[in-house]
Amino acid sequence: MTASIVAATFIASEGEYLEAVIEVGGQRLHVMDEFGGAQLAAGTQVQLELWPMPGELDDWDAIFRANPGREQGLRRLDGWRYLALGVVTQVDPVICDCGLLQLENPFTTHDARCVGAYVGVTVVRLDACLA
Repeated sequence: MTASIVAATFIASEGEYLEAVIEVGGQRLHVMDEFGGAQLAAGTQVQLELWPMPGELDDWDAIFRANPGREQGLRRLDGWRYLALGVVTQVDPVICDCGLLQLENPFTTHDARCVGAYVGVTVVRLDACLA
């Protein structure tokens, strides 16, 4: 996976390597705190790298059925797990544009017909560290 650099507002942290809450573009995200959030005051502006951690591979059919609304973004499942919704922009390696994040190799295909398909893939953990 590839990191995305974002401007974020720090909200709260349970401590280093635990869950933190940040706000990016009006969306609250629950992330693993690898940026020292416990040392920050709520409302502090920070530049962070977001690192999506892929989970076990989702079922192929489920990936292509998961985004009927043709959305791009992150939908929180629980904790720091998300359903990343996006569009396939290339194959070999697969890149999905999920708006806030670009996912690299969330699944594997060499079929160019997948470019332009809207998909949904599970991100088991979203890490955040200082940019």
